[in-house]
Amino acid sequence: MRRELVDQVAPPLYGAVDLLVIVGPALAVMVAADRGGIGDTQGLDLVVASLLIGCIHAVVAGRRLASEEHVAVRRADMWIAAMDALVVLALGATLLIIVVLLGFSEEHASLADRGYPVVALWAGLQVVAVVAAEVVSRFVFWWLEPHPRRALSLRRPKQEPVETA
Repeated sequence: MRRELVDQVAPPLYGAVDLLVIVGPALAVMVAADRGGIGDTQGLDLVVASLLIGCIHAVVAGRRLASEEHVAVRRADMWIAAMDALVVLALGATLLIIVVLLGFSEEHASLADRGYPVVALWAGLQVVAVVAAEVVSRFVFWWLEPHPRRALSLRRPKQEPVETA
């Protein structure tokens, strides 16, 4: 494949994968609710919230990847950072929800009994996962890319004191 074609296709494709990673857990909850006999629309609010967050982050992630393609000295650094972000997003979007719902089940049940919407908790955890993925991606890209040596700029020749009469 030519590099120009990859530069055009990769950001939207990466954004689509990013969207699927965010929406996947909500679809799993909706399918589990349907198979468990809970009802038709029990998990739909979670899917809508995940779609909203996923679409916004897919655009941000696609633009980030396109921007990194233009400034990257080594293209492998860009792809390593992008894959790290997807891993953090996948783990954050699934494990974070499991940890919070299992670790704080009594608090979650009492909030749900008082009418607190579960979708707000879900969306908040998804946003935390998205922010963590973005921070990891930007940090890893910055860390892998070569930087100009600062040691040379810190060493300046000593100047002789100027005598005033």
